[in-house]
Amino acid sequence: MVEDVQILEEGIREQGKSGNLLADIDNVVDKTLQIYELTSKESEIIVSIGSSISMLLNTLKVSLSLSPSTFHADFAGIKSAILNNNAEVIILQSTGNIITKKFAELNSGQVMRLLEEIIPKLDQSADEKKNEATEKIGTLKKVAKQMQRVKVQIKHKGDPDSEGDE
Repeated sequence: MVEDVQILEEGIREQGKSGNLLADIDNVVDKTLQIYELTSKESEIIVSIGSSISMLLNTLKVSLSLSPSTFHADFAGIKSAILNNNAEVIILQSTGNIITKKFAELNSGQVMRLLEEIIPKLDQSADEKKNEATEKIGTLKKVAKQMQRVKVQIKHKGDPDSEGDE
């Protein structure tokens, strides 16, 4: 009878281990599915970011020089790199090879390194363009005001009531 109790206890322990194992498997499967869902949306998000960056670059009418270190881990011997207004990264290697990567082809690590580098540059460029536009508009307003004098003078001269005032 003692042997029967021991066998029964071992069976219960094995069921407990199996239950824990099944719960662990279920947990791993759930996490893996969540990771799959998240990473499957990653490319959509990167495409969206690239599209927005392209709009910013086109609006600001700039391309940005990039530090070779931004893509150094991914491409050997980078001499220079540029982000053009189509949100393409153009890399010139010291061998003379030119590599063009569309923004959508970048992985999340590359995108993050690129964003860390370009956001301050975009901000500076936007400040410069805004200042230029503000200055131009201010000058144009002054010119328009001066030109209004021509209208007033011509209208005043052409007015029959004002002829005797001269």
